[in-house]
Amino acid sequence: MPTPAKALRAIKSISRSHAVLQSQQRPLFRALGSVDAVAARYDARMQNANRGYVYRSRVGELDAGHTVLAYHVARFRHSDEAAWRESIEHGRVLVNGRRVAADQELRTGDDLEFHRPPWREPDAPERFDVAFEDEHVLIVVKPAGLQVLPAGPFKARTLLELVRSSDVSRAGAAPAHRLGRGTSGLIAFGKTASARSSLARQFRELALVKTYLAWVEGERLPDSFAARQPIARVAHGPLQIFAAAEQGKPSLTRVRVLRREPVAHALSAARRSMASAAEDHGVGNGARTERALVAAQPITGRPDQIRIHLAAAGAPIVGDPLFGPGGTPKSDAPPGEGGYLLHAAALSFAHPASGARVKLRSRPEWLPS
Repeated sequence: MPTPAKALRAIKSISRSHAVLQSQQRPLFRALGSVDAVAARYDARMQNANRGYVYRSRVGELDAGHTVLAYHVARFRHSDEAAWRESIEHGRVLVNGRRVAADQELRTGDDLEFHRPPWREPDAPERFDVAFEDEHVLIVVKPAGLQVLPAGPFKARTLLELVRSSDVSRAGAAPAHRLGRGTSGLIAFGKTASARSSLARQFRELALVKTYLAWVEGERLPDSFAARQPIARVAHGPLQIFAAAEQGKPSLTRVRVLRREPVAHALSAARRSMASAAEDHGVGNGARTERALVAAQPITGRPDQIRIHLAAAGAPIVGDPLFGPGGTPKSDAPPGEGGYLLHAAALSFAHPASGARVKLRSRPEWLPS
């Protein structure tokens, strides 16, 4: 047993060490705050974080023989090689349910999983309105700025997640078609397997009819016309987007002018600031004196088809930061950027159970009554 003198010397030594440690940590805590404060800030940042997501894919014949690292670097370019290597080493990438080395070669049919940790998503609307609902079908009005399906930075803040979590009867609901993130309006969900199948078939067979309203830069626009520019994927910086292209797929949109107004009166006062922003994006110019309200009915269903076709016709949608003359990108704006005035205003389909024709309408917030 130590003597009292030795015990006292040990206590003094521990006290001196503690004092030194505190003096060394003091600059760090002055920069970050106390441990509790740092934890509180972390909790605040993660308060709105989602629960993470598991991305799944299957290796095809063309990718067989590539390493796990090379496959992910080539296919998923949102992260660089160093980030993918770290994910693989930390076990966030699985092959057939097992952890693997970055240099393991893949075989045809391998099932891949990327377990993305929770992250804080960008701000987005977290609401929707119901236009029609029964035990088979749900028709909602999506606000502009809300993405339909999980992709990119959005997972929890998507229309799909909001619908499925809003009521137990909607837990299996799935959309029969899509709207761009910046587009508002009507979108149909099937709540049962048979309803989803019926709506999907109607969409493929053009029996599910959609009509959109849009404000466009519309000088000298014909009273009605058919836009037929082919649409294909094109390079847009590190991404690929859809745009007008000669080698693209045949596409058709029917357009009808509903109203023509001088620029000064075309938009409500609440939306004139957006019109100014449109000028900044290069949508319009001082020479334009007229805008038009048009109804557009897509016969084919290419991504961003209406935006592309109206721009190609010399009538870009007011506020569209991306598509310009010819229906091609006019800027480096990301494809999900909104601010344009496009609304899915009418929807018509045969009810999956009864066969009766269902017709619904929705008025955009930016259209004066």
